Amino acid sequence: MVEEKKEDEVVETVEENEEAVETEVVEDSKELFEQKIAKLEEEVNTWKTDYYKVFADMENSKRRLEKEHSNSMKFMMQSFIEELLPVIDNFERSLNVENPSDEIQTFLKGYQMIFNQLMNILEKNGVEVIEAQGKEFDPNLHQAVMMAQDENYDSNIIVEELQKGYKLKDRVIRASLVKVNE
Repeated sequence: MVEEKKEDEVVETVEENEEAVETEVVEDSKELFEQKIAKLEEEVNTWKTDYYKVFADMENSKRRLEKEHSNSMKFMMQSFIEELLPVIDNFERSLNVENPSDEIQTFLKGYQMIFNQLMNILEKNGVEVIEAQGKEFDPNLHQAVMMAQDENYDSNIIVEELQKGYKLKDRVIRASLVKVNE
């Protein structure tokens, strides 16, 4: 009987040890799993953060490129129009001939028609003449090249336009050259 008791005690001790080992293994595996899960969650958060940063950068780049494209389309005609302005000035000078003969008047009618067509095309493409005569001087639109003392005009009012100015949409292509009342 003593032997049976010893065997039972040994069996119980072995079983207790096995249960303890199993409990430790389970607890160790839980800790390992929790550590792995925590590490993976941290890695996922890092990837998410990196993804959102890259996504935001791409959206900002996309908006910037769209804006640049829009501006380039809006103002692509600017250099062409700048080169065309002296031609328009010469057209206007030729149309301002005083006391033309009948023969020249016929040519001037044709010139006037061509000039009007040219100005209509420019207007359709966003070019507009800057109004100056009788307006208040605006340094953003006008360039004062002379001063005058005329009692018929208030101070800082444009007395005479020496050269027309033009805008393309919102941008000044050439400021008006003006004479301003003191």
